[in-house]
Amino acid sequence: MAKFKFIDSLESGAHKTLKSLEGEWEGTAKTWFEPGILGDESKITGKMRCILGNRFLIHEYSGSMNSKPFEGITIYGFDCVKGVYQSAWIDSFHMGTAIMFSEGKPGYNNFNAMGYYDTNEDGTAKWGWRSEINILDENNLIITAYNVTPNGEEAKATEIIYIRK
Repeated sequence: MAKFKFIDSLESGAHKTLKSLEGEWEGTAKTWFEPGILGDESKITGKMRCILGNRFLIHEYSGSMNSKPFEGITIYGFDCVKGVYQSAWIDSFHMGTAIMFSEGKPGYNNFNAMGYYDTNEDGTAKWGWRSEINILDENNLIITAYNVTPNGEEAKATEIIYIRK
């Protein structure tokens, strides 16, 4: 198991990457309700700030979906003991009353995190939700999420293209 020191991560690792995302963002959010069929495209704004001594990044955002307002919050972190990014996501459109927890390995200027959700009340149909954060440069960011069927097939579900304000 990889072990990282927080101070090293903050100076030149994952925590430095998270800190680089602090600021106000605006852009476009796209949503697909069926594979390959764009269901909605609208403006979105977000604010990201580090919390708890730069250990975590909180992303608060708002926009609209089919002309109805929505808002959400994601907390991102990096577990120095496990060597993985982690997130906890809630919003007023996709998540209902659930919190989605995800984790994944870091990459070069990006990270992926996989979480799971139930599609029925008995919990037998677990679907995945894979989120990718790609840092194009200091002022451009793309957050893409994919639905993953229980059989492992992926389809793009959401894409946020952010530009730093």
